[in-house]
Amino acid sequence: MLNALLRWSIVQRWLVVIGAIMVTVLGIYNLTQMPLDVLPDFAPPQVEIQTEAPGLAPEEVEALITLPLESAVNGTPGVETVRSSSAVGISVVKVIFNWGTDIYQARQLVTERLQQVQAKLPVGVDAPQISPVSSPIGTILMYALTPQTPEQPTNAPPTDLMELRRIVDQRITNRLLAVPGVSQVIAYGGDVRQYQVLVNPQQLQAFNVSLQEVTEAATAANANAAGGFLIDRDRETNYSEVWVGLESVEQLQQAVITARNGTPIRLQDVAEVRVGAALKRGDGSVSGEPAIIMVVNKQPGVDTPTVTRAVDEAMNSVKAGLPKDVNITETFRQESFISAAVNNVQSSLRDGIIIVSVILLLFLMNWRTAVITLSAIPLSILVGMMILNLMGQGINTMTLGGLAVAIGSVVDDSIVDMENAYRGLRRNQAEGNPKHPLQVVYDTSVEVRLSVILSTVIIAVVFAPIFSLTGVEGRIFAPMGVAYLVSILASTLVALTLSPALCAFLLANQTLRSEDTWVTRVSERSYRPALNFALRHSGIVLMVAIASFVASLIMLPTLGRVFLPEFQEPSLVNTILLYPGSSLEATQQSGIAIERALQDDPRFGVAQLRAGRAPGDADAGG
Repeated sequence: MLNALLRWSIVQRWLVVIGAIMVTVLGIYNLTQMPLDVLPDFAPPQVEIQTEAPGLAPEEVEALITLPLESAVNGTPGVETVRSSSAVGISVVKVIFNWGTDIYQARQLVTERLQQVQAKLPVGVDAPQISPVSSPIGTILMYALTPQTPEQPTNAPPTDLMELRRIVDQRITNRLLAVPGVSQVIAYGGDVRQYQVLVNPQQLQAFNVSLQEVTEAATAANANAAGGFLIDRDRETNYSEVWVGLESVEQLQQAVITARNGTPIRLQDVAEVRVGAALKRGDGSVSGEPAIIMVVNKQPGVDTPTVTRAVDEAMNSVKAGLPKDVNITETFRQESFISAAVNNVQSSLRDGIIIVSVILLLFLMNWRTAVITLSAIPLSILVGMMILNLMGQGINTMTLGGLAVAIGSVVDDSIVDMENAYRGLRRNQAEGNPKHPLQVVYDTSVEVRLSVILSTVIIAVVFAPIFSLTGVEGRIFAPMGVAYLVSILASTLVALTLSPALCAFLLANQTLRSEDTWVTRVSERSYRPALNFALRHSGIVLMVAIASFVASLIMLPTLGRVFLPEFQEPSLVNTILLYPGSSLEATQQSGIAIERALQDDPRFGVAQLRAGRAPGDADAGG
């Protein structure tokens, strides 16, 4: 079968070359459609449930909220593990499903279970919320928004953190959530604007008003009611809702609590009504100054650079309408790391082509041999990427790492086939009764066919243990092995088809050098003494090899261990833990002190701080 494939490739060499060009074009198009990400999707399907419980201690949250939620989701089809954490005023429950479970079906099942348990939760506790579907490493961008003093005086009032937070929540967040591929926008810092009713206990007692009555009056002052129907003898008219909500502090101050002897008692009589900042559970700063930190997360399976560029366009459109004294700083960009990984593979591909070209030209002094060999590198890589796409894999640091390693190997099969054909054609031209050049190309390809296939099989066997990894390790490292192996297999296919066809095109009808180049002669003279020594003193060579192997086994336990190699990423994350019970203000002061200590160091571009937690953030820290 393989002999027939070789024969067909040589006879139908035009079809093979045209097919290789078409596959190259298709591979380039496929490359542009594959999603880019930092790491493979290594996390199992999971659904996160967050429940806000203002004022409750962690023990109360655990007993009254977390345990009922865990009991409700336990037993859901496909659930493997249920994990939870309870902090001040918040419960986070993570429901982890088996591999292969459809994430949207899992969310539907969890939603049905939550409907059954919602009535059992304490009064005043917010309804449990399911977090958006996000990638395990889904943070693609971070922005820091700070109000700054304008260089020139203006008539416009300065923008404070409360107004800036309102702009972020109402304008920027909604605009970014409309970008395809964005799953979540989280904001740290700033002051959330709210109407506050600060009750005076002495006034309550003086007017004989209860706190419950004050609460009901404040709630009723900011409610909307249905207009209902106006029905006469033969028709009815539907009236829309009547909005009686608040538009100013004065309206809330005039809200009537009750009446005494025909005299209304208003909120302003028993309480101070004002606009103030809501209680903070998280804060942010940049370069030692208070700021609002925006974290943009993406959906799984989408192309990170595409989503990032779309978010950039959205932010540029938003900036035009912002106050002049608002400064936006980009503090994190995941696309930069992905671009660096892609550039590394491109550099490896470029360096590999240059090295192979120089070596072939030095040893064979024939540019045609370089063309035959180098054609295997891009074609093998592109075919490997097509296979990865069919397998559902995207482009990430692991697949790129496998391709970078494979670049040095994909050219081997083509070199072996080309060099044997080159020598066979050169010997054939020196004989008195030469064979047909195409027959020589076929015979020389058959000679090395078994060696080419066996070398590929050996490499596949060496990489086989990677595919035995399970869980998170297997999901992370298996794509690297797959990328390497599919590229090697593609190079074997190229060596059995395109390389013989190109040899028939470019070498069969050419007059080749009758003698070796000076580089070949020098290399043979240098290698011959070492070969003779190894043959005469084989025992010594074997003893040295065995001793080296034993020494490596002795040194192996002393080597360091790490789950993932250190990435050359320009972002450094430091997690600082204070004593339990430390306030948000104390946490913020500690972080700002570190920021200010680092901001004058020229090695750092920007230093930002996120303290506590933000609504919707999966990190429910203290």
